[in-house]
Amino acid sequence: MKYFLLSLVVFLSAPWVIAQSYTLEAINQNQARNEQLLNNTDSSRSFVVQYNSIVEPSTKDWKKATITVLPFVLTQQYNTHHPFGWNDGAMIQAKGYQLLARPGVNIRYGIFEGQLAPEFLYAQNSNYPTNIFYGKADNKPYSAILPGQSYFKLNLGAIVTGVSTEHLWWGPGINSSLLMSNNAPGFLHAFIGTRKPIKTPIGNIEFNLIGARLTSNNSLGYENNHLKPRSIVDNARYLNAYVISWQPKWVKGLFLGMTRSLQQYKEDAFSNQYSCLNKYLPVVGLAVQKKNNVGDDTLNRDQLASFFLRWVLPKSNAEFYIEYGKNDYGMNIRDYLLAPTHSAAYTVGFRKLLKQTDTRYIQIETELTQMSQSPDYLVRDAGNWYVHGQVLQGYTQGNQILGAGAGFGANVQTISANWVNGDIRNGFFIQRVERDPINKAYKWTDLSIGWMPQWKYKNMLIGAKVQVVYSNNYTWEKNNNPINFHSRLMVQYNF
Repeated sequence: MKYFLLSLVVFLSAPWVIAQSYTLEAINQNQARNEQLLNNTDSSRSFVVQYNSIVEPSTKDWKKATITVLPFVLTQQYNTHHPFGWNDGAMIQAKGYQLLARPGVNIRYGIFEGQLAPEFLYAQNSNYPTNIFYGKADNKPYSAILPGQSYFKLNLGAIVTGVSTEHLWWGPGINSSLLMSNNAPGFLHAFIGTRKPIKTPIGNIEFNLIGARLTSNNSLGYENNHLKPRSIVDNARYLNAYVISWQPKWVKGLFLGMTRSLQQYKEDAFSNQYSCLNKYLPVVGLAVQKKNNVGDDTLNRDQLASFFLRWVLPKSNAEFYIEYGKNDYGMNIRDYLLAPTHSAAYTVGFRKLLKQTDTRYIQIETELTQMSQSPDYLVRDAGNWYVHGQVLQGYTQGNQILGAGAGFGANVQTISANWVNGDIRNGFFIQRVERDPINKAYKWTDLSIGWMPQWKYKNMLIGAKVQVVYSNNYTWEKNNNPINFHSRLMVQYNF
């Protein structure tokens, strides 16, 4: 409780400022997206391929070395009853107090760029009510020092390549992304992609291709196992994934694209049975129909794919987006057409800005994410989204889901409204989370209402979230209805 009171004192004594969100993303990402809807910025950027740079490159004195001290970020989080919250990077699912601090420095010289931004994590990780379906008992305080949002890369015009430990965000979703988000800690990966849209005769192209090393932690529960522990040999996994976005030149504001990922245990991925291409870039040439690769299930590899659309309507100051994903590929085209919901998940969202002046507007948005199985499972069971069975750790890094972090097999509906006036923002939201409802006698549903103030004081950016969560049939037990208080406070100091 003392940690919560300390957080509350800091929260109540701080003056007001804008912070882009309550996550550990770049602080101006959401603001830039709104500027696009207001028709005040580049209309060619999709916002579905995360740009890693925090410091924008200068066109002057590019041969001169520059050193920039990055903003210092301090994030605190507190849960009073049980674990709750996602899109919080290296923070773990835990009850009690958590703290994540990130300093950093960025160095540029010519085409070379390096960034050192380690993260320091402490979690009280208190015990909470569990049962055979949910949770890990005998929790202990947890701390870690991670490489965080660090990288080294080469900026080659519109192309960038390098090595990084950042988390990534792929896809059009604002609260959830099916394949890649900032829900899990960053991971070591080599990459090649675009720094800005590439103009072609058919429109603008953006992409990112990565080869990554994923790890797990047997001292923590697994998010894709309802926070229950698993006795798994800590085998490293190799993840090969890409995202590509295309803006057709014939339709202004429309972005189409796809993401795809494939993971294997490291020993299997780099086996001598594969060619060099199939070892390091298997996701590039893999068939999309099982009939063209009937032996794939014997290779101990899991894959995910999604297709997305984002349509920006600047005249209406609005956007619409959808992402539709498959947990495994179909046998053939007929299988895709006859069973479109089999092993599928989706996110649908809409954002509208009610403009009052150039700097003052009301932001209204709604987003729905569906990850539980459809009724198709009665005919052919596909398992929950993020489960295929070949890789025991599932689609995780540090036991946290790499994609949508609301929970294993969860369905989420969120409605929010924010009033924005320059550097002042104030908003509220209502959220409903249905926890893995398939084959459960009683449905566990989290109903919550939250407050989202944001403000600025001198060099500090401050964002907060205060959320009261009513858990109906917590842990799928009838009439077990606790109330959890979830809060988050992020302070960023700009040097």
